[in-house]
Amino acid sequence: MELSHQQRVGTLGVRLAHVPAGFTLIELMVTLGVIILLAALTVGGLSRASAKGRESRVQADLNQLITAIESYRAALGTYPPDNRLNPARNPLRYELTGVVVDNVRGEFRTQGGQVLRPEVLQSRFNVEGFANASTDPAHVRQFLNPKSQQVAVLSRDANDLEVLVVPVPWPLRAAQQPIPERPGLNPWRYLGPGNATNNVDSFDLWAEFVDGNHVRVASNWRADAYVDRPFIRQ
Repeated sequence: MELSHQQRVGTLGVRLAHVPAGFTLIELMVTLGVIILLAALTVGGLSRASAKGRESRVQADLNQLITAIESYRAALGTYPPDNRLNPARNPLRYELTGVVVDNVRGEFRTQGGQVLRPEVLQSRFNVEGFANASTDPAHVRQFLNPKSQQVAVLSRDANDLEVLVVPVPWPLRAAQQPIPERPGLNPWRYLGPGNATNNVDSFDLWAEFVDGNHVRVASNWRADAYVDRPFIRQ
């Protein structure tokens, strides 16, 4: 039997009366809770992925430097000199790339033309010269070809000496800086035979980098990057 217009309207009105007008308070709270949980999981996953990426970059550079240092020893019969007074201020950047000796002026220069004076070497690296050096540029050995982001100057002076740096900068908000005159600079630490405490017959090479609330260490004496100490902010 066909319903009249009035009956159809009445029937529709009855049906509409049973359709919920919107979310209840409980449904809204549950929905918000799910959204917050998903957001937390996403942020946490991204944070862990970012930390893993930093560690992978550090490990890659570590392996590259270990190879260069071992090649240096195979060619020169000894490991590169270090700076026992401050492992972060070491001459690895120049020892692994080689320098030319200028006996007339009593100084050194890199293949790129940077002038290195003995008195500056003494104040910065606690050395007066280099082992991988020659008056003949053809005899200078290059064991490492660092990218621009792998080296940095020790101060704001662009003509200052350079060091090899970890691919993870040191936080500016840290209570202590590895190089006080250059906040954010994070050099590789190195100690050679006689001063190394972990690989006493060869060398210690390590990077320190901040991961959340901790300082982690990637080194040539452990396969994994480990937590060394809490990170202290200013």
